[in-house]
Amino acid sequence: MAESISDFILARRWVNEQGAGAFPSFASLEWFIRHHRAELVESGQLIVRRGSSGTLIGPKFGDLVLDILRRESRETVARQAAA
Repeated sequence: MAESISDFILARRWVNEQGAGAFPSFASLEWFIRHHRAELVESGQLIVRRGSSGTLIGPKFGDLVLDILRRESRETVARQAAA
């Protein structure tokens, strides 16, 4: 978990600086967050704020995204193999 609030950055900035490989647009990150919100918040790497202040992303958010994408890939392969 992050040690300081200064370790967090706005979600839009995260996409531009670190997340473009997985999320070609801010809207795609928003979709991902909607579908995985509970897990992301529970991890401490996502702070959801109301209004125009913007969602905050923690320093290990990218690692968490990678873990989720890998898990979903394994689940997809397993479903395809079972079909």
